[in-house]
Amino acid sequence: MKKGRRQWIWLAIGAVIIALIVYNLSGSPEWRNFRWDRFWASIVDARLGLLGWALVSVFTTYALRAYRWQCFMSTIKKASLGVLFAGQVLGFSSIYLIGRPGEFVRPAYIAKKENVPISAMVAVLVLERIFDSLFLALLLAAWLFFEHVGPTTPHEQHVLAWVHWGGDGLFVLMGVMVLGLVLFRLHTKGVTEWLLRALHFLPPRGRNGLRHFLHTFSEGLVVIRDWRVLAKSVASTAALWVMNTMVFWLVFRALRGETHHLPWLAAAMTLFCAALGLVIQFPGIGGGYQVGIILALTGIFSVSVEKATSAAILLWIIMSVPCLGLGLVLLIREGLTFKKLEALAEEERALAEVEEEEVPYRRPTGASLPRSPGAHERE
Repeated sequence: MKKGRRQWIWLAIGAVIIALIVYNLSGSPEWRNFRWDRFWASIVDARLGLLGWALVSVFTTYALRAYRWQCFMSTIKKASLGVLFAGQVLGFSSIYLIGRPGEFVRPAYIAKKENVPISAMVAVLVLERIFDSLFLALLLAAWLFFEHVGPTTPHEQHVLAWVHWGGDGLFVLMGVMVLGLVLFRLHTKGVTEWLLRALHFLPPRGRNGLRHFLHTFSEGLVVIRDWRVLAKSVASTAALWVMNTMVFWLVFRALRGETHHLPWLAAAMTLFCAALGLVIQFPGIGGGYQVGIILALTGIFSVSVEKATSAAILLWIIMSVPCLGLGLVLLIREGLTFKKLEALAEEERALAEVEEEEVPYRRPTGASLPRSPGAHERE
């Protein structure tokens, strides 16, 4: 199936899911009595000072992500923190604009700028997702342990059941992933050979590419054995999710009223629900992210739909608009466009699929993105 058609199919599935959620919500008394005047008043009355601190926290998360990538890459190359920061901003800007296909921009941009194998950067991306998922599970565990919310309506019971279902699934997934990581790191050669035998139907080029990726990923997992690098990676991930939660908490306080007195753990729980909704991401408008926020605030913390919608919209603006603005500045500085950035990601994705273990890593001669200043000195 062609890539464009596959993307449209997934977008259609996501649209149907969102439509069903909105349809079910619209049948509730709260949404039938939605007050637009309250909605606009809550946004206009927001405290700009706290929104400013939320903005600072957002950019701090990108700096923390860049530092964590530097830790993950320490066994491959000492990467420039500036390049890694730019990669985070451009990567998330692409996700906001083109949806999930933009996820590959980060590893593609960093691989090109730092002149490292794209398969190594994809391995770093996988490692990042594992660390993030673990700490999301910890946020959920902390909320379940310290906060006891008793549902009083069928809607609240349904939302809590949805959260528990998502949490249980995440805990199971994390257990499987951690166990798989440990087994893979201890028995890399055996696991690689088993996978190649199981996927014997792949063409030779595909098997070589898979072997190369698994070898590179195994090298990246050295952070698990290097206690110093592992400690830095864990600490930066913890700080990252504290700051992510801080963004939510500051926006809640900025809106005054019903969300003003929500505790920090309530912001963490809302963040968890928003992360579950990220599975559905529409270019330019988000999607499940906002729905997750609204469901958490109305269904768990009994916030009015007007205030919950205001929080979801303000969080989307705080998270996406400044990132897109800085992303445009970085693109202008490098003489690029988001279209070229997407093409770069596709080029690197294709390169990753054909890399062979026996062939030394090399760049296509037509690569147009300049390397970072001083890259040859670091090599």
